[in-house]
Amino acid sequence: MNEKVNSVTASKFLKWYFSDSDMVENFGRECVSMIETFGIINMSARQLFEGCGYIPQFICEHGNVSKRMPVSEEYSPEEIEFINDIDSH
Repeated sequence: MNEKVNSVTASKFLKWYFSDSDMVENFGRECVSMIETFGIINMSARQLFEGCGYIPQFICEHGNVSKRMPVSEEYSPEEIEFINDIDSH
């Protein structure tokens, strides 16, 4: 298992994700496709995170905590721990 180099909360990730018009447009297209195919939209914050092409450093919780990896301006989702801080109730 790969060492996670940083973490991001779901709330911070979603705020960033939906502040980008291209990501909102892609999300909308994906929702329409789900409705056309399945008749329902079923997507979690974690699924959006895992399908995202990159995670910017500035939304992460900590500076680069790995001594082996250089500081990066962005990470792949596989490098980041996703922390679900959203109450599901």
